[in-house]
Amino acid sequence: MAPAKYSSRLRAEQAAQTRQRVLAAAAELFAADGFARTTLARLAEAAGVSVETVQAQGSKRSLLTAAVHQLTFGDSQENFSSAPQARATIEAASPEEFCERGAHLAAGFNAQTFRLWRAFLSAAADDRNVDQELTALSAFIRRQCREIVAMLADRHWLRHDVGVDELGDSLWVLVGAENYDKITTRLGWSHQRYETWLTRSLGDLLFRDTGTSGTGP
Repeated sequence: MAPAKYSSRLRAEQAAQTRQRVLAAAAELFAADGFARTTLARLAEAAGVSVETVQAQGSKRSLLTAAVHQLTFGDSQENFSSAPQARATIEAASPEEFCERGAHLAAGFNAQTFRLWRAFLSAAADDRNVDQELTALSAFIRRQCREIVAMLADRHWLRHDVGVDELGDSLWVLVGAENYDKITTRLGWSHQRYETWLTRSLGDLLFRDTGTSGTGP
């Protein structure tokens, strides 16, 4: 490999690693302390970089959005189905398997991100620019849900009494981290009970007969 190409690739790898450290610090601090109380100086300290390096990654609100996206989708910037952790759900061989794998995946995502989403929603209530970021990210996730439902429609698995777009929007509402927060924090359900509930609820929402309707919590 030519020295110039090697140097360029090395710089790109180092820049990516730095961004990962900043986003990891942002996710931890925003979730623990909220958006307003998390300063760029604290982000820099937690990530082990300078304030200038943090600023080079974008505004504080864009870091909040990127942190949520990173925790939820990993390195995938295009769609949910291309994320490695989604492969098992996408490759499910039956509606029952899709419900079980999908609920397990969503429960894991939500357990990681619900505190961060809580901070996001709180900040959006007070800051128009953060609200715009929230709206854009929510629209992105909603599109992902519609694409998943369209995939299930191509497999001829879906119920026929509700439109595909409505099912996609309903899926977006059902699997949201806000529901995980309510159920586990406010109701006091365990993570496993939430996952079992979500497995059953996915079947009730999407499929006419998945065999999951009688599953108890």
